[in-house]
Amino acid sequence: MNYFLIFLGLVKNFLSNFQSSFLFDIYQSALGGLIGFIIIWAIIKLYLKLKNVEAMGYGDAKYMIFVGLMFGWQANFFVLFYAAILGLVFSIPALIKNKKNMRSQIPFGPFLIISTLIYYFTGNFLF
Repeated sequence: MNYFLIFLGLVKNFLSNFQSSFLFDIYQSALGGLIGFIIIWAIIKLYLKLKNVEAMGYGDAKYMIFVGLMFGWQANFFVLFYAAILGLVFSIPALIKNKKNMRSQIPFGPFLIISTLIYYFTGNFLF
């Protein structure tokens, strides 16, 4: 699915009648995809080096390539920030009720998708 989304993000740049206010040239999109991947890759590598534990998977990094390709490099920071906030909001009740602990794995992908949708619908307002 991630590869299909990356393909869609690339194709978007070549459609002249694509109705979106998120139109960028191919260089802006490529920069966005690269920044999105590097951010998640750096988190994975840094956490692995510091704690010897895999913090995230590369599926999240591939998804962030799509976000950068589709919406530009600025969207990466918004999407990651709001995904982290959403993840925190949904994880705190489980931590309080002792259903999960600090070592429990929580899928980050759904929060990335939700925050991408939030960005899609409010991105014009933000800029």
